[in-house]
Amino acid sequence: MACSLIDPYSVYSGMKIFSLSARPPLLFALLTLILSGCDDTSERPADHRKTWQAPVITVFEDTLDEEYTVVGSIVAEKRIDISSRISGYIHQLPLQEGDAVKAGDLIVVLDSRDVENAVSQAQAAVDATRAVFNDIEADLARFETLLRQQSISDVQVRKARLQRDTAVENLNAAKAALSAAIAQRQYVRILSPTAGIVTTRHKQPGSLATPGAPLLTIESRDELKFETFVAESQLAKIRADDAVTLKVDNAAELIKGKVSQIIYAGDPVTRSYKVNVSLPPLTHIYSGMFGAATFIVGQSNNVTVPTSALVDNGGLTGVFVVDEEHVARFRWLRIRRHWPDKVEVASGLSAGEKIVSEPPTGLREGGLIQTPDTAGE
Repeated sequence: MACSLIDPYSVYSGMKIFSLSARPPLLFALLTLILSGCDDTSERPADHRKTWQAPVITVFEDTLDEEYTVVGSIVAEKRIDISSRISGYIHQLPLQEGDAVKAGDLIVVLDSRDVENAVSQAQAAVDATRAVFNDIEADLARFETLLRQQSISDVQVRKARLQRDTAVENLNAAKAALSAAIAQRQYVRILSPTAGIVTTRHKQPGSLATPGAPLLTIESRDELKFETFVAESQLAKIRADDAVTLKVDNAAELIKGKVSQIIYAGDPVTRSYKVNVSLPPLTHIYSGMFGAATFIVGQSNNVTVPTSALVDNGGLTGVFVVDEEHVARFRWLRIRRHWPDKVEVASGLSAGEKIVSEPPTGLREGGLIQTPDTAGE
């Protein structure tokens, strides 16, 4: 305890020292007792902080991929509108929206009466033209015999031959019409051209089917793709066949795809361009599902720290930085990206600083950190 030497017969009052002409015994004893305390040279006990055994590492910058993430949806590569090639009333339409179909399954049956009537009419026309042809063929044979006997003129034979040729053409036309009418029978029963799921049912049984008007819409699950739109600023950084990581809400794991198509015709309002990502065959993914696609658009250097170094301090996530005196100081960090074993630091930490890689339970601000290389210090 340090004290200044003052005449025991003087008193400090305000900023001045006044001498006491009178020296009362009580005051003299009190001042003597106070000044005697100046002889106590004992020191205050040292502040011993708790020492912790913990590993310390120096953080460095890593070369990391720059990622660009956009949202999109799963769509079917094949979306087929099933329509009829002939007119007819729908006799059977057993499928409902959401039903699964296989290639070759019967999906629509039309009323066949009109088709059968057309076949009957075509067959009757063939029979009639054949009868005419047979009659003309017989007349021509008779005329040729008479011509050899010089009983008729050449003109009559030429006319008979012309009639025979016309009858042949008419018979061939009738046969072609019959073949076309018979071919209509195959369009009465409509089969699914692919395996997939019925997404839309446009008609009901009893409705009139006309050529080109859709009856059902089927989406194939054999080929699915992820459809998204990328900003104009990122378009030049994306190429066909680039690897893409997809996170679909219904999928527990990430899906690996690749860029299959870039549509270089942007939306003039949003300044975005459509990009299609091909997907591997999956059983738990369906069209219409929402997800996010992550593209690699470059590389950058940034600080990373192991996940084991992160601590929660009053709701703030950070690390313990170790200074030159081996004292742990909590530092709040702003985290940018997470990986299973490390995180990318957006701000709060610089390369070359030392941190506690595995903070022990109970470590607090100001604790001393001891590592094997500092144990003797």
